[in-house]
Amino acid sequence: MKRTMMTVLMIMMSVVAAAAADLDLPRGKWWENERVVARIGLTEEQQSAIGALVYEHAVRMIDLNAALKKAELELADLAGRDDFSPTALRKAFNGFQDARRKLESERFEMLLAVRGKLTAAQWTQLLEIRRFLDRQRENRRPGEGPAARRSPQGQAPGGGGRQPVDGGWQ
Repeated sequence: MKRTMMTVLMIMMSVVAAAAADLDLPRGKWWENERVVARIGLTEEQQSAIGALVYEHAVRMIDLNAALKKAELELADLAGRDDFSPTALRKAFNGFQDARRKLESERFEMLLAVRGKLTAAQWTQLLEIRRFLDRQRENRRPGEGPAARRSPQGQAPGGGGRQPVDGGWQ
């Protein structure tokens, strides 16, 4: 029963993640990346507004993510008990679903707010960049790319500081 419940949970989380991926933005602070800014024609005002929006939503998402992790932990604990209660498990599952919905809703609201700061052409170009980066990640073999060139301490060769990721897009 426990294994079945956890499998169902994992499948549901994968479906939600896959559906949201089509509207996802590039990773990192893309609005500060000179190549992305130049490619989509982002103004300084847009950069500033997007940075403020992302920060505002990120603060809320930290708390929502913590609530989701707690709900997931409670659900796993209840499912793993020898004397589990289906009623308690259903209640915990509903709490988990609610926490996940709140986190995804906040993430979606952030996406809408960012989209509202971009023109239709900028939005299209940004999604093209994200799809390009996704294809690059999928095609990369293990041991390739910037992460493979990092030292055991997590520093890129040649010292600290920010290093470009995936051809400098991030």
